Amino acid sequence: MRPGAARTGGLAALVAACLGCAVDPSPSVDTTCKKTPPTGPYRLDANAGSVLPDLSLPGIGEGGSGPVHLHADYHVPCAEAAQLLVIRLVGGAWCGTSRWHGQHTSDLLFTPRIRVIDVVTSDAENNPAGTFALEAWRAFVNRPNQIATVLDPELTLRGLFPPSGAPLPLYVIVDARTMVVRGWMSNPDPDTLHHQLASHLAALDGFAPPPPPKVFRWDGLFTRDQWDLIRQITPPGAPPPDPTNAVADDPQAAAFGKALFTDTGLSRTNTVACVTCHDPKKQLSDGLPRALGVGEGDRRTPRIALAAHAPAQLWDGRADTLWAQALGPLEDEHEMGSSRVSVARRIATAHAAAYRAVFPSHALPDVTRLPDHAKPGDAAWLALPPEERDRVNQVFVDVGKALAAYERTFRVPETALDRYARSEFDALTPRQKSGLSLFAEHGCFQCHHGPRLTDDAYHVTRMATGRRDGKADRGRLDGLAALLASEFRADLRWSDRKSTFVAPSTHPRLLGAFKTPSLRGVAEAAPFGHGGTLATLVEVTELYGQGGLPAGDPRTVGEIEPWLPTFDVTSQWALPPILETLGGAPLAPGL
Repeated sequence: MRPGAARTGGLAALVAACLGCAVDPSPSVDTTCKKTPPTGPYRLDANAGSVLPDLSLPGIGEGGSGPVHLHADYHVPCAEAAQLLVIRLVGGAWCGTSRWHGQHTSDLLFTPRIRVIDVVTSDAENNPAGTFALEAWRAFVNRPNQIATVLDPELTLRGLFPPSGAPLPLYVIVDARTMVVRGWMSNPDPDTLHHQLASHLAALDGFAPPPPPKVFRWDGLFTRDQWDLIRQITPPGAPPPDPTNAVADDPQAAAFGKALFTDTGLSRTNTVACVTCHDPKKQLSDGLPRALGVGEGDRRTPRIALAAHAPAQLWDGRADTLWAQALGPLEDEHEMGSSRVSVARRIATAHAAAYRAVFPSHALPDVTRLPDHAKPGDAAWLALPPEERDRVNQVFVDVGKALAAYERTFRVPETALDRYARSEFDALTPRQKSGLSLFAEHGCFQCHHGPRLTDDAYHVTRMATGRRDGKADRGRLDGLAALLASEFRADLRWSDRKSTFVAPSTHPRLLGAFKTPSLRGVAEAAPFGHGGTLATLVEVTELYGQGGLPAGDPRTVGEIEPWLPTFDVTSQWALPPILETLGGAPLAPGL
């Protein structure tokens, strides 16, 4: 067993060492005791001394049924020995720190005198949780049938979070005999969690708390949970398969896509290509606050070196495949300003041989019969016979799939942080290690975890808009509307293998939410934010530390999430050194 691995016996052993035989761990019950409701004050907060309201929450109880009733199911006033109810608020499958705790549930919590309720707020994309989110979360939990799992998509338990925010998971500790809250812990390391729970039990039984544990720290800095999350930081390899694109990993399609990526003839002005905004010398972005094609856009150009790994694309997720995303800029009036008819004509006149080699069963349309410039919404497009529109659409879609095949070949270089995660402890400087320690302490691993350091989910962080009219950007809420209206979704006719589409919630919680960008390449990716309004990494960490722009600021919209904590100026300035290790030019073949 490596140093610092789970302590023998976990919490059960610590409780036994603390209490010995003084209290029977299977408490007897006074049969003369009558179960009466606990007395107030009833408050939905985690302050010691408040009494939990008698809430009913939808979900799965310990026996497999639901809903779960806090008082009816967990209030045990007649128990002779202390018992604890632990309410564990988790984000859901998107949250790196929550996932770690879910995977280690049995080691962290199971004793005869502790019962657990997991409260799931969101699904894997941070949409309000539904049935699928509940099942996805339970897949992360070992021994899930021994604890209850409930849904809280409306954040009715938001009051349990402190006003300054607290990283997930949030453990709220309740005396089950009185339903009185004893306190809370935010993303605790396992040793601290064990000790605090044992201490609460000891205090309720009238005994002294156990001595504080000796906590092993990797490189003298990181607890077991933190180091496990650091070890997950490895250079990403090939992206996952894309069954919606039959040529996704075809080298010939990638070569065709490479030619298209640099072809300015696909734009209305013959001056803009994909590479214009996705320059490999600028982290496959453009270094501008707002994208600049044939016109100026409203958002920062996303970096695309690892876009093929993501389940959805763009800041607002309005495209659910990489090839569908590639189609949007072609017809966008501010990006390439072209049309699908013009794209089909360009392929027929400049790339016909390459197209036929990659898509031999797809016939090119007779471009001499096509109008000069036409796309859906134009009278000229509607005037085309349906079969002619289908041929043009097929070429248009194939262009997107070839571009996606090329983008799937992009890779990123190894960084000093990758080497450190392999236990090369001299790969980082002391300042960088300090920054990484604060990164873990302040809950950054909630959203930035895994090989790409992203959760691929959408969050309200209250950054300033980049819109030219100065209005707040509605983000994910508008992105979902665009996705629902898209003819190029993965479940529709142009997908090579139709996926199952579950219409996502358009809940008001998503107003002002934006996708978590990968931190790979962030050292050289200024300016930052979906609006490109932050010039330096220090400005980014300052804004996060302050909790985003304040309520009422017209440059943003949406309510910041309660698991995003604020932190002081010292931390705000100490975090950038670790982010500055995440650089290096992307490996874009042939560019």
